[in-house]
Amino acid sequence: MSTLAPPGRSQLRDAAAAQIRELIIAGLARPGELLRLAPLAAHIDASVTPVREALLLLAQDGWVVQEPNRGFRVAAMKRKDVEDAYLVHAFVAGELARRAAAAATPESVENLRRLDEEINSLDGTDEVHSEHLNYELHDAIYAIADSARLALFVTAASRFVPRRYWTTIPGWRELNRSEHKPIIDAVEAGNAARAGKLMSAHIAAAGQLLLAHLDAVGFWSNASSDQA
Repeated sequence: MSTLAPPGRSQLRDAAAAQIRELIIAGLARPGELLRLAPLAAHIDASVTPVREALLLLAQDGWVVQEPNRGFRVAAMKRKDVEDAYLVHAFVAGELARRAAAAATPESVENLRRLDEEINSLDGTDEVHSEHLNYELHDAIYAIADSARLALFVTAASRFVPRRYWTTIPGWRELNRSEHKPIIDAVEAGNAARAGKLMSAHIAAAGQLLLAHLDAVGFWSNASSDQA
């Protein structure tokens, strides 16, 4: 069945797909769980039509499974799938940070510092704004690198980042408040090797926190027995 839709509908579909995907990777929708259209639409504040189209799209990508006459279930996911996604994410993000260090200007570094200072000025009550600033900072570093193809790989890998639900992952907030400044310092100093190493370690650490969270909530219990 085709999931093509007019531009307005496709935007709604894609937004719904992103939020459902993040529900899954945050462990808020478990492997094997039945995704009922109406409750799911209410949960993500969307109408049923884009949610159904989103589920069809996610079925194509392997995030959910469509069962005839029953609807959609969250697909089984191996722990290694998440490990591999963060392996790619860490490598490519590190390379982009390395290139950013070679291309940064005083103005671009000033913007990075402004974003980091704003993240650290928040008291933890506005997590939506904090999340937005965090990803704006990362995107700004990747933009300095001016490597569109690599940025596409980061975008693909970041589908395993629970952006709207990142506060459910213990330690993520602290990670984002403490590890950006050393990366920015390395970018400003033009130290490409250090910038790349720190960014790779930053992404890898986020991945380990996510995996620890998914382990703790028993996310893999209904997935394939092959977790290696």
